Amino acid sequence: MYKSFLFLFLLIFPIKAHCSSPWEGEWEIGRYYNYSGGNLTIKNCQQGVCDFDIKTYNGAHMCGVDGQMKINGKTAQYHESMKISEDEKAEESTVNFQIDEEKNIITVKCEGYCIYYCGMQGYFEGEYENANNPLRYKTSFDCWKNGLSDAEKTICATESIATADIEMNKKYEKSITPEWKQKRNNCKKDVDCLWNFYVKSIKSEYEKTNQKTLNLYEYLGGLEEDELYYPTEFTLLNDYFLNNMEKEDYEEWSLAFSKIFLSDNECDNCYFYKYGVAGLFTIVESAFYINQDEIWIAFLHRDYEHKEDEYIVIYAPKNKIINDIPPQFNKWLERLKPYYPNGIKLKHFSS
Repeated sequence: MYKSFLFLFLLIFPIKAHCSSPWEGEWEIGRYYNYSGGNLTIKNCQQGVCDFDIKTYNGAHMCGVDGQMKINGKTAQYHESMKISEDEKAEESTVNFQIDEEKNIITVKCEGYCIYYCGMQGYFEGEYENANNPLRYKTSFDCWKNGLSDAEKTICATESIATADIEMNKKYEKSITPEWKQKRNNCKKDVDCLWNFYVKSIKSEYEKTNQKTLNLYEYLGGLEEDELYYPTEFTLLNDYFLNNMEKEDYEEWSLAFSKIFLSDNECDNCYFYKYGVAGLFTIVESAFYINQDEIWIAFLHRDYEHKEDEYIVIYAPKNKIINDIPPQFNKWLERLKPYYPNGIKLKHFSS
């Protein structure tokens, strides 16, 4: 009797079970950068069709595309035909999606008239990680493998240490012995311990290899030409900034340093580079100068609520004054001064 009633109930009121699709959720592009990023939202997956919405930014340049994607196993596709004007033929675009369920990543590529979706220098193609994924910066080892030590997990999740790990492996691979790894792993989850361990290791190996005391200008000079564009990616210089600048200044300076735009070097016997974020010039910019004897940096301090607190910050060696600013800075400063009537605030590295 009970079974007959249950059968009749299910026949009249079938239970609609919602099977969660591996595609559904929030996916992030550019998780590891402070100048670009964005989201892919996928929802309402039914009968092989999902709603999707992509919004990305590259500095101040945006992209946006949304619609319904058709799922075919581990791939999906969205096709659109658009007519820009009455006099022109329709333009075709196809957005392709591919999911890697093991890594929880969706790769997005576009074919055809893709510029329709983006402003100048905007882009939305790339890898989108699931928002629930733990951070995994690029390191010398595979952050996706099983059995990572606590120290390795911390390295994968910490940008500066991940960069230091790459540098150590790239330049001093022979020094990465089982004993060295054991000492590193003894730090476990302690970020400060790991950072100091890498700094000490790289400095020691640098001085051993070059048979001289560390000089940051010569340290940069030993790098490949294309690597010189990104000084903060090199541990010993980054460590100098961390230890010799006010914390808030270091964080603000880092936003514009080594990001997107870069001028060519304008120096003889020195390095001088200018940096900025696309679409945000006069708002997010910085400059960097180093020679055999001294380091100078500059960045823009913005305060959108209090205009009187907007000025250009320059960090200089001890005992240096405004008149000592390297001439390479002058053209850059002259262009920016009209936007910063409060002028320059000179600070000094602590050592």
